[in-house]
Amino acid sequence: MNIGIIGCGVMGELHAQLAVNCGHRIVACADTSRSKAKQLAKTYKDHGADAVKDGMSVTSQPDVEAVVINTPTPTHGEFIKAAAENAKHIFCEKPLGRTAAECEEAVQAAKNAGVKLFVGHVVRYFHEFETIKGLVEAGKAGEAGFVKLYRGGMAPQGEGGWFRDVAQSGGVVFDCSIHDLDWIRYTFGEVDRVFCQTVHETKPGVIDYAMVTLRLKNGMIGQVIGTWAHPSGFRVKAEVCGSRGVLQFDSAQTAVETHMRKTAKGDDPSVIVPGSPVDRSPYQLEWDDFTKWLNGEGEPRVTPEDAVSAVRIAEAALKSAETGAPVTL
Repeated sequence: MNIGIIGCGVMGELHAQLAVNCGHRIVACADTSRSKAKQLAKTYKDHGADAVKDGMSVTSQPDVEAVVINTPTPTHGEFIKAAAENAKHIFCEKPLGRTAAECEEAVQAAKNAGVKLFVGHVVRYFHEFETIKGLVEAGKAGEAGFVKLYRGGMAPQGEGGWFRDVAQSGGVVFDCSIHDLDWIRYTFGEVDRVFCQTVHETKPGVIDYAMVTLRLKNGMIGQVIGTWAHPSGFRVKAEVCGSRGVLQFDSAQTAVETHMRKTAKGDDPSVIVPGSPVDRSPYQLEWDDFTKWLNGEGEPRVTPEDAVSAVRIAEAALKSAETGAPVTL
């Protein structure tokens, strides 16, 4: 399939290569930075890739069959609607949009046009998180009652520093914690209530920290901590507490561990460390999933409705942080 890349920064470069790995061709590269567009097009000159400045023109380019949207969050909806109007399939980086209302409009536009819309909630494809989900579903920790996730590091920059503008990016909640908000819903079910506290500073440096507390409809409690306050690096931690034990993961230390209480007979293992082989990166796995869907082979792991729900939870978190009160979904 012929692919048009809209947004040729780090994620645009990554998605272009992943698409090619799946057998697609890169035929158009668009970015407001002419040099970025030209550089990426040069990489795929054998595909006949052209560099263009206007991303909207890619959505109507005759030889483009699908577009990949890697632009700032507030622009996603307009690109999706334009692509849908021109019968292009769509891969959109998360979050799907800045508000749930914008997301619903974009999803409806894709449905009306009969095109496929995939959103890059890649944590659903991370081997460690799939391992934890599998252990939860197998009852290895018993009945789950509490889940705590931590994700973050140094603040991203972005063209023109747009990540620092919470009105545009939604800050660490929308662009970082939304991974974990989505994964909690994916693994444990729907969220009922959201409470959030944040710290946000831009001078002298960026500090964006958020703690989101969730009550799920099944009674579970979730806590999601997102941070753009570290001087360098990136770290992810996960913990699921259940009636029989605890599942833990820390990207700085080990693979997933399962801490189980022994029975009175002492026949249960105290620690299990399952392997987490990575033959294909999680980012490649989501492209494999998208490609199979394009080829009519089943449904993707992430639906457009999932992406809307993730934005709705993140939006509720920011509303809670602003008002100081919990928000019921």
